[in-house]
Amino acid sequence: MKIEMLTTGFYFTNSYVISNDKKECIIVDPGLNYKEAADYIKKNYAPLAILITHGHMDHIDGIAYFSNLPIYLYKDEVELFNDDDKNLYSMIGRTTPYRTSDLDTRIVYNGDIIEISDFKFKVIHTPGHTSGSCCYLINKDLFTGDTLFNMSCGRCDFPTGNMTLMEESLNKLMNMFSDDIKCYPGHNDLTDIGFERNNNPFVR
Repeated sequence: MKIEMLTTGFYFTNSYVISNDKKECIIVDPGLNYKEAADYIKKNYAPLAILITHGHMDHIDGIAYFSNLPIYLYKDEVELFNDDDKNLYSMIGRTTPYRTSDLDTRIVYNGDIIEISDFKFKVIHTPGHTSGSCCYLINKDLFTGDTLFNMSCGRCDFPTGNMTLMEESLNKLMNMFSDDIKCYPGHNDLTDIGFERNNNPFVR
């Protein structure tokens, strides 16, 4: 399995392409200004699905370049995804380009196992940045969206954010996983659970 990080848009959002030997791939959080990234993905891989860690515009805008792909979204994030104010499209003077009803939306729940081709992801609900934020684990790789960053975490002052829940979610990740789990955040550098356990000021 191969993981590539593609950083796009003026919020420098990390999206990820997870591919296998058959050149199939899963996309995590395709963000703003995604055309070049989408062209690269479609030229080199056969995309199978999109996993969304949360519904903010800088993590979902690139969905537009992948028609008919199933979109995996946590159950508590549907309302935010569909609301211009809550998903922050209104903050950049735009409206949400689609609704979950327009897409092949697959609703996921905490503890679900998503099996697509030979990829197998576990869903972990991590509210705090938004009420429906989640992480996806495949093997020893954890895609943390805007829950866990390198020495930080996502802000909690946007709609449905909650700092108390964020602290609980960060501690949940620390308790669930060993130090060697590699973390792929929605912004900034890669990290791992061991480093964050010992260095992240938001982890207690």
